[in-house]
Order: sequence, then C-alpha cells, then structure tokens
Amino acid sequence: MNMFSSKPHIIGLKFLFLFAVMLAMGAAAPTKDEPKKGSTAFEFNKQDPIYITADWMESDQSKNSIVYKGRVVTVQNDMTMRSEMLTVYYDPETKQMKQIVAEGKVNATQGNRVATGEKAVFDDKSKTVTLTGNPVMRQGNSQVSGTKVIYFTEQDRSTVEGDKNNRVTAVMFPDEFKGQEQSGGAKTK
Repeated sequence: MNMFSSKPHIIGLKFLFLFAVMLAMGAAAPTKDEPKKGSTAFEFNKQDPIYITADWMESDQSKNSIVYKGRVVTVQNDMTMRSEMLTVYYDPETKQMKQIVAEGKVNATQGNRVATGEKAVFDDKSKTVTLTGNPVMRQGNSQVSGTKVIYFTEQDRSTVEGDKNNRVTAVMFPDEFKGQEQSGGAKTK
C-alpha cells in the first residue's frame, strides 16, 4: 500500500484533492458578517438547497434512508454530481444527513475540476469522504489516481492509496496552480 506522506507530495496532492471532495457535510455556515463564498472544493453544504433528479426514488422510514436510482443528478450551487444510485441515510430524530453513498459511474464536476470513481461514501460522523473504484481526480491538466482516496474534511488532509497492481500516480502542472493562489482558489499550507 502506497500513501503520499512527504510534505511536497502533500502540498501538491492538496491542490489536486481539493476538487475531489464532494460532500464536506460538516461545512461551517458563514457568519452573518462573513459573505458566502464559492467553494474551492466539491462539497455540499447545509445551507443551500440540493436538487436531485432520478428515474426512481424510495423513502424507507424503517431504514432511515432515501434511495435514488437511475441517471441520478445531484446539483448544489456550481457543483454537479452524477451517479447510477444515491442513498441518503439520515438521523430519524434530527432529520440530518448521516451518510451519503453514491454508486455507479460517480462523476462530479465543478469548473475545471472533475472527480470520478465507482463509489463515493460521505460520512458526517467521521467527517470523511472516501472514493473507490478506480478513483481519478483532475484539475485542468493535473490528475491523481489510486485504489482509494480518503479526505478528512475537518483536518483538510487526504490520503491516496495504491496496491501492488495499481500504484498511486500523479501528474502535476505547477504553473496551473499559480493562478489559483492569486485568485483566492486553492491554497498551500
């Protein structure tokens, strides 16, 4: 299993991974004095409406879930996610989302950022987003891929794992990130 762990790789990977995050379910609401800004990463927030279209939907109160199937399109602000199935698990008391699972040809786009894979699991309790099934994240010409990508939303940290048959691969074009730093997009630590 390979993981990026050295500082230069983490900084470079951070740029690439910022667009891979689709649901930072614990995203903080802007304060009344802070204007609402565009996201630098794929994420759903708890303030703006989420629009979902699908061929079929089932709500199961005994499982505290809602399942959407068939050409599922999920939109919030400037982010669009497509999948074959989307399952939302919610807390029966608070009606807040606990976990969202997108499966089958998952594709999320926001501007020039694209994340693809076969399954994406967004967990509010652990504050993670896990992308599996040949995950590939692209921003402009840069991309990173592996067997599993985990983004820790509260820590703004990610890991990309590989195995003996599918090592972590990254192609980065540093010049593409210069404009983002100046325009307030992705930032380095």
